[in-house]
Amino acid sequence: MAKRKSYGGDGLHAGKKQKTNHVHEAPTSEEVYSGRQLGQLLTFEQDLRKARHGLQSFKNVLDSIVNDDEKKSEHMQIVLDYLDSTKPREVEDEVPVYLPDIMETWSMASQMSNENVMSAVPVVLALLLKIISGNVELVSYGLGICRTLLQKRQQELIAKNLSADKGRDFIISPTLRLLREAICLDGGALAAPIFRARANTFKSLARNMGLRYIGDGQEDPKRPSVRTNATRLLLSCLKLLHNEAKKDLLLQKDIVAALMRPLRDDPPFFIYEILDVLKTSVVQDKKLAKEVKIKILNANSLTRIASLYGYSKELVSLEDGAGNRRLSVEDAAHDILLAACTDSTVGICRSDQGYYPEGVAPDAFVPDSESAGRVGFGLDSIPWMNKFGNEIPVRNMLLAEFIESLRPWSSTKQSELLLAIFQTSPELIARYFIQKRSFAFDPKLSATWIGYAALLYNVVQLPIPPFFGQSNGYAAVPPPTSVVLDNIIPPPMTLKAITRCLTNKSKLVSFYAIRLLVLALEKLGRALEMHREASASPNSIWHEAARRLVDDFHHRIPDLKDVINCYRTLADGDFLQREAASRLILLYYETMPQLALKAKFDVSPIFLATIQKVEASNGVGEDIAMSLLELEHLCAVAKYSPSMRWFARTPEMPTSPFTTLLRLHTEKTTALSGDTLSQTLSHVAGEYQLVESSSQSSGLDPLMVALKNTGSIDLVIWSFIDNCAERCSRTPTKYLEMIEQHMETADADEKGDTRTSPLLMSIAEQLPFLVSTSPEKSILKQLATLLREYLRRSFDAGVSRTFLNCTSNLLVAALGDKKLGAKITLSKRKSTSNGDTVMLDGESESTPQPTNETRSESIELSMQELEDRLAVPILTSKENSLLRWSSKPPEELVEEGHAASLVLLLSSEHASIRKEALTNVIKMAAKIKESTYEENEQIWLLLMELAESAKDSIADGPLPSILVVFAYRALDILKNPLHCLYEKVNLFLTSGPAWQPDKIPLMKAILQEGPTIDGTYYTEISWLLGFLVDSLRTPQDVALFHQRKVYEQLFSLPANPYMGINLRTQVLRVLYRTSCIKGGSDTVITRFGAMSWLVAQKAASVDDMEKRLYQAMARRLWETCDQKRIAAWSKGSVEKLI
Repeated sequence: MAKRKSYGGDGLHAGKKQKTNHVHEAPTSEEVYSGRQLGQLLTFEQDLRKARHGLQSFKNVLDSIVNDDEKKSEHMQIVLDYLDSTKPREVEDEVPVYLPDIMETWSMASQMSNENVMSAVPVVLALLLKIISGNVELVSYGLGICRTLLQKRQQELIAKNLSADKGRDFIISPTLRLLREAICLDGGALAAPIFRARANTFKSLARNMGLRYIGDGQEDPKRPSVRTNATRLLLSCLKLLHNEAKKDLLLQKDIVAALMRPLRDDPPFFIYEILDVLKTSVVQDKKLAKEVKIKILNANSLTRIASLYGYSKELVSLEDGAGNRRLSVEDAAHDILLAACTDSTVGICRSDQGYYPEGVAPDAFVPDSESAGRVGFGLDSIPWMNKFGNEIPVRNMLLAEFIESLRPWSSTKQSELLLAIFQTSPELIARYFIQKRSFAFDPKLSATWIGYAALLYNVVQLPIPPFFGQSNGYAAVPPPTSVVLDNIIPPPMTLKAITRCLTNKSKLVSFYAIRLLVLALEKLGRALEMHREASASPNSIWHEAARRLVDDFHHRIPDLKDVINCYRTLADGDFLQREAASRLILLYYETMPQLALKAKFDVSPIFLATIQKVEASNGVGEDIAMSLLELEHLCAVAKYSPSMRWFARTPEMPTSPFTTLLRLHTEKTTALSGDTLSQTLSHVAGEYQLVESSSQSSGLDPLMVALKNTGSIDLVIWSFIDNCAERCSRTPTKYLEMIEQHMETADADEKGDTRTSPLLMSIAEQLPFLVSTSPEKSILKQLATLLREYLRRSFDAGVSRTFLNCTSNLLVAALGDKKLGAKITLSKRKSTSNGDTVMLDGESESTPQPTNETRSESIELSMQELEDRLAVPILTSKENSLLRWSSKPPEELVEEGHAASLVLLLSSEHASIRKEALTNVIKMAAKIKESTYEENEQIWLLLMELAESAKDSIADGPLPSILVVFAYRALDILKNPLHCLYEKVNLFLTSGPAWQPDKIPLMKAILQEGPTIDGTYYTEISWLLGFLVDSLRTPQDVALFHQRKVYEQLFSLPANPYMGINLRTQVLRVLYRTSCIKGGSDTVITRFGAMSWLVAQKAASVDDMEKRLYQAMARRLWETCDQKRIAAWSKGSVEKLI
């Protein structure tokens, strides 16, 4: 059968080729000169070509305004005239429709599937709302247009546009822009209603967020893709929605997945927008629940954000409008990961037990020391002590999974992030390296190995958490030894790997190994110190854990012999590495002395060679500083070495090591080496009895000070001092007997200090032999000056004056020169009339040493600071609330606070306002009950019970503040069914038709009954305290609190040891508000003992700021009370407390 002919090709059913209607045809337009002309162009037409012609003409006008063309002002006036002419009249019981012609055109285009007009209408409306947002005077038009869009008919049109085929981005994108402009209008005034209509307004949002740009090159910011527009809509919602709506939005898994999945493929400017909003509106939003944040910041999302490290599409850093450089994508990703993974308030990072694995209760196991010692079990009696070698359970599993995806050895920022996570969650360190089996530390001089080494260095450098992770002191038993050990020296640092590093030819590899061992030993020393602090007795389980820790640590590091061999192979010019190696040797002796002494290391040859090198060096700067540090370490090692010969001379050195060190300390040392050398010299002098070794003795300090003050000293004098020190060290008993003989000869009768100095007696004995060699006159003068300074400094240090006088006489006799002898004679002291001692001969008295006790003066808070901390603004409402509510839809009356503002007017001072407010409350209740608002029944019941309670007394005076504020706060609870007090408020409302003005609603239910929802007790207490503060306005309110004994119950709340400082501060806010009311301070002082309570709270507080707060509050009560009455009532005791 032949096909039928087609008669006429212009009809709508002109055969199958009608699909060509979907081809984009260039729209026509005309110049617009007046608002009337624009209105005619936009008049509803069934001919959609004419409708598109009018829409395109309107778009040209709007583009001109947006682009700041020459005709901007003219076109702006045209738009204003058009909006005025189309503004609907307010007719009772009718919902106004703005821009009705455009809405009708959109509806017809949707019915006829005319995609060009379906796209043109959202384009025009989005541009119009964008212009209105920048003009405050036009905001009312914008709100009207947006409310028109929220009507059911327009919602269906929006939903159809949003669910268009994937290839119809010219329809989807304008609709998304329109919704974003509507949400952002007037600071998000309609964000909540738009979100409530999400079944239509957020139609296919997850799908649209996945429609990425697929063209060549990067996406143009001026022509964003569907994904960009859809995601920007989501970001605007996150910024402007309230927390409950934001929670509902983030709990939709498909939307979260669509946001994060293609993140790395997005352009730089868009990634920055996403990360910035996530950081400010999710991570840093303290009101958003932690469990909601975890839904969007899960392990997959964190991994997607971490994939932005090394982002390759970014060519240049972005700049903001002011010309300041903004963060790059990598920096932005790093910032949000740091904020999310290291802040416990976000919810991702949870508080842990430090080195105690999850599930372990260290305080639950209290070992019986007697039975443990008798049986010999010790640590082995703890069942979980040895079970964490291969698997460590942690509390932060989300972070544990996330950090395994990082590559810290290849990126500095990833390394910084990992270290920051380790520092806030130390439980992850050992688990991370146990799970990272592929983390190899075998020496290979490559970029990857250097990254490994740098990471290990930083991890070992991390401090041990206080009390090993416990919050309130050390636990009954120590943490598992394997966990502590893995934190001190991570598992990749095996004995084999470290030994190979020490013997490696590369200086960098060996230097890394030495520095890592230095850090590990220092950390081990700190861990052992913490074990000693925690141990109650020498036989405690903590001591056994410390011994086991040292033994296990020794098996993980090379022997001291291997370190010494490495040190000996270092070149003399390698100052940095020699200093590090000598420090490592010292740490072996200090941390593990028993194991180090087994090596039988003779430090003398290396020590003498280092001394000669320092002596021969005349330079300054880093080289000499490193040499002096190396000498310091070897000095400390020599103290531990039993084979060190301190007073033996060698052919290469004119003096013994002891005297050479003394000379270096007084002539060549800097602040870098002074303390260690001084301690070493004093230790050696005490060991060989050159000075008294008692705790009160000043040791070698007088001689060192005298040598420094004398200046450059001749080598002859140094040889003389060396000879005296060597003789005294060889036969100290001889000089002690000489001192005893001279003291007996002097017939000392003083009962004061009898401290002496064997070295000084040795100098007095050997001085005649020096004089007999006929040295130069200048040498004797220098020696006399040195001896006089030595005697004076010894006297200042507390050496016996009788002994010094005897020694001075011996020195004068040995010199045989009256002038030189006069220099050595010890200065006398005289006492003034008031008992103070005054120096003669121009001698300056030594500066008294500061005492260990310091006075800490408490800085009191000023009244202004107290007001800033405790004052709460009084709730107020404007009189125009009587009129504004009538034009609002029912849901806005509750959601936007119009009902609450009207309720507050019931406490107005003017009777006419109160009566009119009561009438309006009844009308509002009826309007809400007839609406489809979800909580309409509860809101109606609340308002009607309030009206019933107020109708009999509203003409006599303001309604009691307690009832007004309760109704004000109950409105916030009823509109949120998830509120912890939702059930209690509903039970209260159903308990009776009216409220009693002499009772406080919900107070008994909160304080004496348990919380309705587990874990919300303190939330309910916080709400109650805020409610009580707002309810205190007049003396009548204070009288009600007095009658109901509110203050007694409030003062008992801080007795709860688990109550936080914020809740205790809220109790003080109630007290502060009371002091602002006439007679309030007198009432709480005389009737409730507020002063005694404040003093007791101050004494019990451990926080300095809180103590100052209690003190300032007591002073506030005193200043605001009737002081004469209170002073007579308390017989002056209250004033004494202040």
